Amino acid sequence: MSGWIKIHRSITGNPLWTDKPFSRGQAWIDILLRANYEDKEIMLGGNITNVKRGSFITSELKLMDRWGWSKKKVRAFLSLLENENMIVRYSTQKGTTITVVNYSIYQDFGTAQEPLGNRKETVERLSRDCEGYTDKEIKNKRNKEVYRDDKSSLRHEESVRRIVEKWNSLSEYGIRRVSRLNSGSKRYNSLISRLNEYGEEEVVKAIENIKHSDFLQGKEPGKSWEITFDWFVLPSNFPKVLEGNYDNRNSGDKKPKVRDNNNFERRNYDMDKLERQLMEGQIDE
Repeated sequence: MSGWIKIHRSITGNPLWTDKPFSRGQAWIDILLRANYEDKEIMLGGNITNVKRGSFITSELKLMDRWGWSKKKVRAFLSLLENENMIVRYSTQKGTTITVVNYSIYQDFGTAQEPLGNRKETVERLSRDCEGYTDKEIKNKRNKEVYRDDKSSLRHEESVRRIVEKWNSLSEYGIRRVSRLNSGSKRYNSLISRLNEYGEEEVVKAIENIKHSDFLQGKEPGKSWEITFDWFVLPSNFPKVLEGNYDNRNSGDKKPKVRDNNNFERRNYDMDKLERQLMEGQIDE
């Protein structure tokens, strides 16, 4: 099924909508409905905060109450959306900012695919709903948004090209090259999310860290797993590579043995090593 419909936010006041608990599909639509249609300034913690188009500020407690879910279910659902590159999440003490990835796909003005018979009615309705804007102002707003998105896409394309070149330079370390990175694909959107969160410089730094990790290169004795680009750009994996969690350990930095009160040597566990073994299924469950 193709095409799209526009849903008025007043639907959230309908008793059929507010019946709880929400389904996962309903919760996703609710996120789309709550996202700002355009940049907006709000009061938050006594300060004026700018919330961008496609974003909104909330909290787990608010979503639990709104959707009729447990905290565990809310967290799992948001993590699912983030892993699927449907949202980007940023949490602070003041709340959680949720940004819908490619928001314009879900909420934009009429397109050529829209039925011609409804175009005049749609424009008139938009004129009423968009704070009294005229048809010309609505068209100008759309053109500015498209122009802004095009500039953003061009900037991303430059960064993506440089990142892919940097990644492919790892081939001399035995890392598989990226031969294709299509715009809109899962791996592309994951990379864009990491660029938005950390910036190009930090992504390049993380790639450099791979050169200092026998584990990520699949060169540790008895291990065959090696890092892939798709694994690298996932939100749960990227920060660990960036922070050097998988870097080779300096043998000269071993800590002195610690003994307990009975003079037995206390075991020291390498938590990073244990994590690596878990990833490769080498520890019995």
